[in-house]
Amino acid sequence: MLPVFSPASQSQHFVRSLLCSTGAGSDSRDDRRATKIDSAAHTITLTSSDGSQTTFKDEKNHPSYDFDKTLRSDTMDSAAFSKQGDRIIVYYSGDGLQSRAVVVKDLGPNLLKMSTGVVTGWDRHHHVITIKATDGTKQEFQLDNKTAVDTPMGVVNGDRFDPQNGDRMLIKHMNKSGSNDAVFLSES
Repeated sequence: MLPVFSPASQSQHFVRSLLCSTGAGSDSRDDRRATKIDSAAHTITLTSSDGSQTTFKDEKNHPSYDFDKTLRSDTMDSAAFSKQGDRIIVYYSGDGLQSRAVVVKDLGPNLLKMSTGVVTGWDRHHHVITIKATDGTKQEFQLDNKTAVDTPMGVVNGDRFDPQNGDRMLIKHMNKSGSNDAVFLSES
C-alpha cells in the first residue's frame, strides 16, 4: 500500500492511484475508461477492452486528507464525477472489495500512449526523464507538477519525483507540441 494522504486524525490512511491500460510496447494506448457511474450505489466502474472491470465505491464522506495541493487542485471528489466514457486517474484507498475512491482526475476521452523501460537519465532542472524502452529505443518525457507519479512512498507530483538510473518505469503520456508529456508514471 502506498501512503499518499495522511488524515488530520492519528489513524493512518493509505491511498493509491490507478490509470490502467492493456497492451504492450511503446505504441500501446490507454483504453481503460469509466463505463458506469451509479450515483445511487455511489460507484464508478472502469472497463478495459479485454472486458476486465474494476469498481470503486466513492468516498463521499471521507476524512480530510493532507494531499499534494497541486495534484489535488486538478481533481474532483469521486462523488461528483459523472463523465461516462472518459479516461481517469482514480486516487483510492483500500484493496479489492474495500476499494474506496477518494478523488478523480478526469483526463477526457483522449487516448494516451504507454511506454515501459529502464531509467537511463533524469534532468532535475528541466524535469525530463529518459528511458531505454523495451523496444530498445531511447525516449524522453516531460514531467510537471500535474504529473501523477506512484512511488514506494506514495503518490507525488512530477516536480517532486526523483528517479534513479535502473528504475523500471511505466509511463502514460500524450504528445503535445512535439514532446511527450507524461501524465502518469509508476514503477513496473
